[in-house]
Amino acid sequence: MLIRALKLVSGEELVVEIIEEDKNSVTFKNPVAVVLQRRQDGPALGFVPWMHSANGPFKVKNINILTHCEVAVEVKNGYNEIFGAGIVVPPKQILTG
Repeated sequence: MLIRALKLVSGEELVVEIIEEDKNSVTFKNPVAVVLQRRQDGPALGFVPWMHSANGPFKVKNINILTHCEVAVEVKNGYNEIFGAGIVVPPKQILTG
């Protein structure tokens, strides 16, 4: 499962599972838009459905994508809790002894 962040020319930031990429477009499934939420302990990222009326897969032309990249571990963990097997990668820590 290849999870990527896409920034569209519309300004939307998506987290998606890439199905296929070619020279003209990107095809993906399970898209969520990233939103900033206010919490008592400060701002946090949240997910909202991107396309409420469709199931996908979705195909977006590369001309509509500003950039795409790997997602941060915390974002990938949140996405996997929703769409994946629920596997969460713990943060890397230095062992001392």
